[in-house]
Amino acid sequence: MLQIKYTEEQGFMHPVDVKKFVKQSSSVQGWFSSEAAMLFAWVDQIQQSNQISGDCFEIGCHHGKSAMLLGGLVDPATEKLAVCDLFGMQTDNVSRSGNGDLDTFERNMKEAKDAGLTINVFQKNSADLTADEIGRNYRFFHIDGGHNPEEALVDLHLAAECLVDRGVIALDDPFRMEWPGVTEALLRFLDENNEFQAIMVGFNKLLLTRKAWSGLYLKEFEDLSCRETYKLGYPWRVKQLPFHQFDLRIIYVPDYLQKLTPGNIARRIYHKTRRFLATRRQDQAAAKPA
Repeated sequence: MLQIKYTEEQGFMHPVDVKKFVKQSSSVQGWFSSEAAMLFAWVDQIQQSNQISGDCFEIGCHHGKSAMLLGGLVDPATEKLAVCDLFGMQTDNVSRSGNGDLDTFERNMKEAKDAGLTINVFQKNSADLTADEIGRNYRFFHIDGGHNPEEALVDLHLAAECLVDRGVIALDDPFRMEWPGVTEALLRFLDENNEFQAIMVGFNKLLLTRKAWSGLYLKEFEDLSCRETYKLGYPWRVKQLPFHQFDLRIIYVPDYLQKLTPGNIARRIYHKTRRFLATRRQDQAAAKPA
């Protein structure tokens, strides 16, 4: 488990550390891409830079692959991580989404706990969670639980109730054809709670925040240099399209860049070399004594 050292100059997870996390967690079973890890770390950087404090929560942690990253985003001196999963209670897993194991999860999180991270584990159906039980101090709330409409909708409403003012909800599988219930839940949530809007989708994660604070995040998301810092530049593009009355930023790879042509091969070599040199500079900067 990667441990992050917080300093006055940098209280967030550096992209170099995210790469180390991806490598170290590669053997952990789960569905969490390196790009999604970078996106979560980028949100964390925006929050830290804007003095947005609070805890992190995850519904549906399986074996802890994404929880390990969230543990790295949390400052153990002032924040905590909380998770909810059915684990062995699979008779309640009506949508058959995931199959968590508590012993495996605890093994994967042991180093983080030994290093001082507070982890509150709720082994139960997330539909039975209440805001009074888990608290209302979460700046980042990741939902990857039940994928039926009612399951995902309950989780979204709980997240909204427990989120700090400028916090972010991350929803898994928002538009996957295999899980239409999540899409239905998202649309119903936005109809029932007009305080929130969807601001960005990519790497199978959709981010929501309160409308009043969407501009804070969108300013960063629209900055190419910020995306490139978190390795989300080439070949990805960002476009915006209307979704539920607001413009949604979409991270995607254009069709023409997915084809194996001489031009695209040259572009890949160029950008790969560019990223390698940038990473080397970041590694050297991170290795310098404080």
